Formats: sequence, C-alpha cells, structure tokens
Amino acid sequence: MSALRWAESIILQLPLRLGLGGLFVFAAFNKLQNIQAFAFAIKGFKIVDPETHGHLIVTAAYTIPWVEMLAGVLLILGLRTRASALALGLTLIAFIAGLIHVITSGIHADCSCFGDTNLICDESVGWCQVIRNFVLLIPALYLTFRGGGILSLDAILHRREPLGDARATYQDQRVDESSLRA
Repeated sequence: MSALRWAESIILQLPLRLGLGGLFVFAAFNKLQNIQAFAFAIKGFKIVDPETHGHLIVTAAYTIPWVEMLAGVLLILGLRTRASALALGLTLIAFIAGLIHVITSGIHADCSCFGDTNLICDESVGWCQVIRNFVLLIPALYLTFRGGGILSLDAILHRREPLGDARATYQDQRVDESSLRA
C-alpha cells in the first residue's frame, strides 16, 4: 500500500465517514424520538396533498430515519461505504429539492432535519439549510466515488489473495481434475 493511500484514508476517508455517518445517525435518532413531529414537518412542506396521499407522508416519516440510521452506521463501520454514501447523497438531493420547493413556493415550514435540534441553521426553512445540505453532499459524493479507504471494514473483508497464490490454486485444481480422468 502506498503512503498516499494511507494518508488519504487517515486524513480524508476516515474522518468523512465518521463525521457524515455520525451526523446522520444523530439526525435519525432525533427523528425516531418523535415520529409524529417529523410527519408534521413533512406535511408542512406541502409536497403531496395530505388528504389524498397521507399514506406517503406516514411512510416517509417512518422510512427516512431508518434509511439515515442504517446508512450512517454502515458509513461509520466502513461497510458498504459506497452504497451507504450514495444512499445518503440521494437523500440529501431529495432534501435539497424539498427545501427549494418550500422556499420558492413561499411556504412557511420548519425543517426538522435533526428532529428538535437545530444545527447551524434556524428551524424555519431557508437558504441556510440548502447550503448546509450542499456542503454535506460533498463528502457523500467523495465517499461514493473513492470508497471507505484502507481503514474500513470494506477493505478488511475484501482483501484478495495475492495473484501468485491464485495461480497456484488454479494449477492445483487442474492437476486434481486431470488425475480424476485417468
């Protein structure tokens, strides 16, 4: 392994995985503490009509936190890093679209991004949340394309045997098969 790969893993990939994963675990935990409040926040975005599509609001209120929790934990562990980062990246893109819809429609709504906790931005939806989500999208995209690095469970579980050993194993199998024919 090159020194550059180690440096990238220690300086970038590990902190980004722990930070982004931890943030989404925190957000999911806060949402799961009060699913009803999160459902009301989704309803406040007025993306779907609650009279005809209320089931979608309830489904989203129960699904989004668990997706965030699972992807966050997997990111922290460095297991299925690319898929987890992609899931969180797509979630952030959906959140950004929802926030822009609220802002451009002139709807007054509360974010509820982190449950009852407000990180950096006020609870009322505004451009601050859009910018915050764009900033969070950067490490999600980076991890999607670069992976979890050397210090991840992905790297530990997916180490391949050296090429020489693989060739020897293949040749041993050929010898065994030929002796069976004779």
